[in-house]
Amino acid sequence: MQKSKPIIVPRYTFSEIYGPDLIFNPRPSFAHNKWIPDCPVKLDLLTGSQFAVMGDMPVICSRSVTTRQATDLYERAGLQLRFPMHYYSTEEDYRNLFKRLENERKQMVVQHIHPEEEMSAVNYWIDPKLVQFLNNKANLEELVPEGHAPKRVSTTAAKLHEHLEAFPFPCVVKAATNEANAAGFDVFICRTDEDIQKAEKFFETCEGIVIEEFLEIEHNYCVQFACTFDEKLIYLGSTVQNIDDNAKYKGNWVDEDSEPDSEVIKVGRRIMEEGCKRGYRGIAGFDIAVTPDGRKIAFDLNYRVNGSTAALLLKDSITEQLGKKVVKYVSWKSAGGIEPLYDTVKQAVEDGYFVPLSIYNGSESPYEDADTLIQGLVLGDSRYEADQKEHIFQRAGLS
Repeated sequence: MQKSKPIIVPRYTFSEIYGPDLIFNPRPSFAHNKWIPDCPVKLDLLTGSQFAVMGDMPVICSRSVTTRQATDLYERAGLQLRFPMHYYSTEEDYRNLFKRLENERKQMVVQHIHPEEEMSAVNYWIDPKLVQFLNNKANLEELVPEGHAPKRVSTTAAKLHEHLEAFPFPCVVKAATNEANAAGFDVFICRTDEDIQKAEKFFETCEGIVIEEFLEIEHNYCVQFACTFDEKLIYLGSTVQNIDDNAKYKGNWVDEDSEPDSEVIKVGRRIMEEGCKRGYRGIAGFDIAVTPDGRKIAFDLNYRVNGSTAALLLKDSITEQLGKKVVKYVSWKSAGGIEPLYDTVKQAVEDGYFVPLSIYNGSESPYEDADTLIQGLVLGDSRYEADQKEHIFQRAGLS
């Protein structure tokens, strides 16, 4: 007897959270972005990352994440893609799409604020100045409850050396900016005098910086909430973050060990409430560390959809439909198109240990020599098993 295909559905959909008559735009601007990966392929990949949780909310997306092979794999995994899509291929397409939506007076849920000449203020659902304020690292202490922020000081790159006595090595230097930022690209860990010199150069064009104590982290959570269009505050859950030694984001774990204690959740809820009091609506995730001495420290605030949001919203359905207790959110790349990798990914989907979220097919890209990029969820009954399953993809050429 043929095994029935699973149907993977989110605990909440974006259409339930954001409400009617809005369009979701996951992509940062095509304009130069210093504090996020400045690679059009990576940024186009993001436009498919939330397909599995959209509900019926329309989305702006690259055609390269909706190719025949990618769509086939989404459907084989049991994802329900039943929402309108506003397609683009090139930067010109993207800008023309905004012009059309401006003329139609359509409002968007935007992940990253765009330059004024690219996107009109009438297109934003939430005041862009509020979004910039909430995500500017200089303002963290205004939003985090007392006693739960790291030791920090706001200054400029030119004055970095003046504060080193108060922040011995290692210390962390971050951009304090209203510009788009993500994935730790605006964070620099300084362990030596040479690192300080590099940080001064790296941040010299930034309007400000923040110097923070280096945290010894025992647990690193991304604690996520939603404030719905009708002002209901919902705790969505938490994930454990995979961060490399240079503070760059590598993915997340979602399992029973990714749920923090009640105090961590309370800290996150109070941060969300501060944003909501100022008018924020939608999804947000806050990076909260638990240190060896028991402090709960919020060190990064992301008032937007987070990389692991879809994994978090799909976890219950994955456990119910596929019987897997552990979800590992991953991102990979491979030179060339999806075609040589298709059979490996298809087999993983059919064997029930991989759910693709976004697949960018490099062979159907408007960019020359584009890689194929894949975001998805590797599944297992333990973290060890999920790691072992990931090795199958690595042997197939994904890294």
